[in-house]
Amino acid sequence: MTLPTNPRCLLITTHYLPLVGGAQTVYDELARNLHGHLVILTSHCDYTSGKEVRGWNEFDRNASYNIIRLPKMRPRLLSGIPSFIDRFINACSGFEITRQIKKRIRNEMQQHQYDAICIGALDALGYLVSWAQSEFSVPVLIYAHGEEIGQTPYNLRADKRRASAIDAADGIVTVSSYTQDLLQSKYSLNADRIEVVTNGVDFQRFSARKHAEVRHKLGVGNGPLVVSVGRLVSRKGFDQLIEAWNKVRGAVPGAELVIAGSGPYGPELEQLIAGEGLGDHVHMLGRVDNEMLPSLYASADLFAMPNRTMPDGDTEGFGLVFLEAAAVGTPAVGGRAGGVPDAILDGKTGVLVDGNDTDEIADAIIGLLRDDERREKMAKAAQAHAKTQGWDGKARQFMAFVERLIQEKKAS
Repeated sequence: MTLPTNPRCLLITTHYLPLVGGAQTVYDELARNLHGHLVILTSHCDYTSGKEVRGWNEFDRNASYNIIRLPKMRPRLLSGIPSFIDRFINACSGFEITRQIKKRIRNEMQQHQYDAICIGALDALGYLVSWAQSEFSVPVLIYAHGEEIGQTPYNLRADKRRASAIDAADGIVTVSSYTQDLLQSKYSLNADRIEVVTNGVDFQRFSARKHAEVRHKLGVGNGPLVVSVGRLVSRKGFDQLIEAWNKVRGAVPGAELVIAGSGPYGPELEQLIAGEGLGDHVHMLGRVDNEMLPSLYASADLFAMPNRTMPDGDTEGFGLVFLEAAAVGTPAVGGRAGGVPDAILDGKTGVLVDGNDTDEIADAIIGLLRDDERREKMAKAAQAHAKTQGWDGKARQFMAFVERLIQEKKAS
């Protein structure tokens, strides 16, 4: 049996950088650290809006690895209650998109003879698992981030499609032990078909020290500062953090909160801030560029994002932001939900709380802001832990799993 000396994997996903997101960051870091052995097939369109992604051409030109873009990888999301005609048009669009995707995959496999295929968007592209296995004699795996496993599918048909894709895959990469447990309990997967590759951090990038100029730019002064970063969606718990803030300020005078990110929950959070009378003490930055992010983390005394599991099962798959904060020496308060216990070592690199309990959130933040010695000890432990979580090691672990699947496929 002859194995490829330098195996190459084609990773297929619906959307990609420069659109911001945890999954996109993971795939980018893996590809950069695998030096040509991971190629991305994706779209230059944002399916949530149907518009072309701004800056994708420049991003691809500057990337150190190959990115293949199609106009679309899935139909545009329909808002509200769509009419029959809208649903019919979207379905027709979906058929054509699927045809184009399969055509491009066939061409890529014929021209470049990839040794494995990885599906990076389970719910939208899971149908490709069985199809690719019938077309090519290479292993097909799924990269699962957590929320797509835990969240309740929107109908029975979608649930069956998800289960079918998971069952058919040669292997599944997950980002947390939480996701691994879900796969085993919900889909009866054997542990040997799952590889847990927790998210990593680019320690060279996230090596900033405390930046007084960032505080000056934000207008928050030198008082206690808590920073939160993430897409503005319900599961992140920004609303609970805001509701806890008056209690925090009552115990820690001058405490300021900065929230960076954009998303559909933004207007509601702005209203909540006004309703709580916190307009001068809770600052919404909107989307922050990649250059500023390390300095923003480093300017904080504490990072906080009290994530929670929503009623439909939507939850945080890992929580990359906690690891990024740790890399610059900023300890964290996070929710005891989803895969976050893999990102925060409770009591060592930060504190885990019930993301639905505003008193517990406030007490954890107050406790750390008032105890400089404990916070500094956690900061050192957080940074030491982050140093062991580099993307180069994560990339090697991912490719070792791919190589194992290739070997098993050839032996079968």
